[in-house]
Parts: sequence; C-alpha cells; structure tokens
Amino acid sequence: MKETSERAILSARRLISLLDADRKKIKALGRPAASILKVFHYAQTHPILSIAPTAEKTGSTFPTVATAIDHMQRIGILYEITGRQRHRLFAYRAYMDILNEGAEPL
Repeated sequence: MKETSERAILSARRLISLLDADRKKIKALGRPAASILKVFHYAQTHPILSIAPTAEKTGSTFPTVATAIDHMQRIGILYEITGRQRHRLFAYRAYMDILNEGAEPL
C-alpha cells in the first residue's frame, strides 16, 4: 500500500510539472496564447479530443480551436492519432502516459 501511495504522489508531481512546462510553452507563443490555453485546459480533462466537440464545450469557434490545436501540435503537446483529413482525433500523450503508469497488467 505504501508503494502505491508513493507512486501516486510521484505521478501527481510529474503531472503538475508537465502541465506547468506545457503552459509555459503556450504562453511563449504570445498573442494566441489565451485561446490556446482554453483548449489546453479542456485537454486536461479530455486527453483525446477532436475539433468540433472541443469548440462546443469550450465556447470557441471551430477555426479558433483548429488553430489552437495546430499550435499545440507544433510545440509537441498534442499529436494527431487518426491519420485522416476529417474527423481527426488528437491526443495529449505525455499526460496520458503519466496517468497510465502502473496501470499495465502484471
């Protein structure tokens, strides 16, 4: 039980560190950072996302979300995972990797 608790604490610290580092990358983009941060915050609770539902849930327009996702792909936060032109899905892989650590079957 102690090992599980220590693993959870380590994961939480790594998540906080990741989120802080990614937030800094976004803020360094300057003017578009505000709209990108809105999508970034949504990605923290929906680490696999697509443009239209993200626009609906964040109250942003489709083009604004598409541009924000493009920026986040360029700086290595989100990755396109479908290989399609339409109805693409994007993953916040580093975030998901930390959450999945220790969840592998024995």
